[in-house]
Amino acid sequence: MFCPNCGMEVPEGSNFCPYCGFKFVSEGKAPAAESPAEDVIKNLLIRRIEGIKNRDAKVIESLAYPEKYTKFDDWPPWDLQGSEAIKNEAEALKVLKEYSYEARAWKTETFGDSALATFIIGYKGKIRDQSFSIRSRVTVFLLRHEGEWKIVHEHWSRFLQ
Repeated sequence: MFCPNCGMEVPEGSNFCPYCGFKFVSEGKAPAAESPAEDVIKNLLIRRIEGIKNRDAKVIESLAYPEKYTKFDDWPPWDLQGSEAIKNEAEALKVLKEYSYEARAWKTETFGDSALATFIIGYKGKIRDQSFSIRSRVTVFLLRHEGEWKIVHEHWSRFLQ
């Protein structure tokens, strides 16, 4: 497995990256309650990206705020998407292959039960045997819903190449 923070290969089952100290969170398991909100949110967003990598639409959907989720994607359709964004992504996952990514420049600010997270992601892979390599800026708005952080809005914006 590879650390989603620094990209170094680490032993399977590791709790922390031995290179950068990043704390891993397994799917379906939230960090301990005493973890700072910034760590919890970063791990949630990494689980979301890992959901893409593993083509697991259920993980992606589970991290979204029910009935309030919206998204501007860096893939068509470019318009603001509502609840159909999760369905659109689930369909795209069916033809996704060889996905890998590197995320960096993480910044998270919390404001009580709301948070704003930003990062830069480079990702590549294949869709229907068509290769792609993209770098994007990502901004995510989250709310604490029933004690858990949930994604309310995502804005993915490609860097011009």
